[in-house]
Amino acid sequence: MTDRTSRAAWMSERFWRKNRLAHTFALLSVVALAGTGIFAVEEAANMTGLGLSGIFPSTPPADLSEEEFAKLDGNWAEWSKGASATVAEFYSKLEGSDAAAQRRALGSLKVKQDVMRRALDDPAYRSLYGPLTSLNNSLKLRIDFAEAVLDTLEIDGGRIAADKTRSKASSLLSSIQSLENQLNSIGNGHLWLPYFKVTDLKNALTSEPDGLAAIAAASASQALLKSRDTVLDETQKAFTHRAAFENYSNAIDQYLSLAAWKNPAEATSKLRAEIKELATALDTYAATGAKANEVRDTFSDVRYISADGGDRLASALQSRLFNYNLRILVTEAFLNRIMSDSRSVQGPVNDFILGAQVNGSQITNTNVNVDLLPSNTTARFALRLNGNIQSKTQGVTPQATVYTNGNHTFTATKEVNFDGLRFMTSPATISVNPHNTTTGIATQLSGVPILGRIAHSIASQQVAEKQGEAESIAASRVQDGVLPPFNKEVDASFATSGDKLNRELFAGLRATGLFPDTYTYQTTDQLMTVNARLMSSHQVAADLPESRLMAVTGATALLHETALNNAIDKIGLAGQTVTEPELRTKIEAFLSTALNRPFKFEGPAPSQPTDVSDDEKGLNAIIFAAKEPIRIRIANDELTIVIRAGFKQDGKDDIPTREITVPISLEAQGRQIIAKAGLVEVAAADGEGGGVATNAVVRKKIQSVLPDRTVDGKVEIKTPSKTVVAYVSKLTLVDGWVAIGID
Repeated sequence: MTDRTSRAAWMSERFWRKNRLAHTFALLSVVALAGTGIFAVEEAANMTGLGLSGIFPSTPPADLSEEEFAKLDGNWAEWSKGASATVAEFYSKLEGSDAAAQRRALGSLKVKQDVMRRALDDPAYRSLYGPLTSLNNSLKLRIDFAEAVLDTLEIDGGRIAADKTRSKASSLLSSIQSLENQLNSIGNGHLWLPYFKVTDLKNALTSEPDGLAAIAAASASQALLKSRDTVLDETQKAFTHRAAFENYSNAIDQYLSLAAWKNPAEATSKLRAEIKELATALDTYAATGAKANEVRDTFSDVRYISADGGDRLASALQSRLFNYNLRILVTEAFLNRIMSDSRSVQGPVNDFILGAQVNGSQITNTNVNVDLLPSNTTARFALRLNGNIQSKTQGVTPQATVYTNGNHTFTATKEVNFDGLRFMTSPATISVNPHNTTTGIATQLSGVPILGRIAHSIASQQVAEKQGEAESIAASRVQDGVLPPFNKEVDASFATSGDKLNRELFAGLRATGLFPDTYTYQTTDQLMTVNARLMSSHQVAADLPESRLMAVTGATALLHETALNNAIDKIGLAGQTVTEPELRTKIEAFLSTALNRPFKFEGPAPSQPTDVSDDEKGLNAIIFAAKEPIRIRIANDELTIVIRAGFKQDGKDDIPTREITVPISLEAQGRQIIAKAGLVEVAAADGEGGGVATNAVVRKKIQSVLPDRTVDGKVEIKTPSKTVVAYVSKLTLVDGWVAIGID
């Protein structure tokens, strides 16, 4: 063997030894990775088996407490004790139970909830309507939420995420392409691509969309994007926050949220932690109305990291937290009170018909009414113009004069649709029922004994022969006289109304953020319904109101507490320090913008009584809390105002943030609305200081500006032709809703 041959053999042997070693390490890595994956899957399965344990509390939330169930007294007392015990047992046994046992326990809760649901539909239990509604809705919320949580945790997140990751990888590549196109069109713009490691990510995604290399590259690029605001100067920050960069950043976030399921145990653990935060915020919100923003934001976080995008949870919470919070129901009869119109017009007749010069007078009586038409997407109705024309005429020809009484009836119909932004009209149609009665005939021979009768007979025969043609001409005259002005007047009226809505009302609502984020109009043959939701991306909305709240005879407005609270947030009181006059001015300015017209509170602020203490007089400004400074809570026949604010004092330290609770009862009595303030409660908020004496000063101050009031329940609805007066006939406050009946 030559030296070259020996060297080659030695190198070859070393090569194989080296590669066998590399293959051994590779094999061990694969085995280790597989083992880790199996362990992670098993660990994820174990965590899934825990179900609600560690997510739900071990005791019932406040709105499902024993005290709340005790409100179902009388014949319900024994049942309510048993129901309360079942609820308490469910929560107490969550720790240590598995998902299957929890589902069985939820079945027992469903039985209790079904009893309350059926009782709500029974008029015999009307006296317990308030507490039954609140308890039923609270329990149903927890049951639906618990089942959705269990379903979400039991989803095969790894499999679903793998499919979605590949889809998100495709979206991420598209955003990369858009970013490249924009940067390549700007001088030296392409230099940002390597800075953010965009090219590395593109290559990794192209090679293996859901591979470890792609995930690592995405994580590296994400970290650099997150550092934009700390390491770049102002000009660079502005440039790298352009839309193409933001779209790219969002696409990476979505891709990595799904890629996290590569480690099921870690992803499940994180998901459980987020769901626990959501459950805690949801319990607080359901019981007190507080932390609505936390519910919405935490829910968004859960959706972001759930393998199914939180679809199951969204389905469970949609009907409770994201439904319409303003509903208006108007009967056809009430619409006719507002929109119907009657007219009577008298005038001369001067026409030439069938060779005769026709003269006389006529009176036209018309009535416009509204006929609702079924539609699932618009407010659809027909304006019906019913009319009657009575005339007295004489038709003169060289041969005879014919005296006629006309009695013509007609109905013109014009359909109108309103989609929430504009009115759309269709051409009108008409049907006419003409009727002429001949009341006399005079000829040149009238009065001549024989010839007069012959002439009268001939004229009568000719009139009878032309009766049909004459009435057809009369119908044509009615149609020509009615349809063009009817079409023109209605089209002009609704064009003006649509423009007025957009210019005078909607513009102001949009300017203040009070325009609904979604709305629908629907009609049946007897009822028009308007549904609207006022909610931003950090707010929640309403649940489905009980059907009996929507019972309507005239008109009913259903207003949920979230509509009020979401509107209050738009005023911008959070974190503000204002005096009472400044607060009044701020609210007046907000409402003036919203209504697009000047708004002023009626009358001066009530004068302070003579027995006001110096401490009360010293409260000269309100320091609103940074979060939820004012909240409205509606329950148990009361509207409760919760104010979180401190106060500035003359010559003294500020009073720390107090939580001030003001219950107000509202009742419609006859044609008046009686508002009575209950006992004002004051307590320290967020653990801040201040004792009993401080609370007493604040309580007395609040009570002094909230006396009982009696206000007129009259509602005036002005139209171009009349003013309709109605009265508030019903006020119902239950489980977040106030139903205002107007008749």
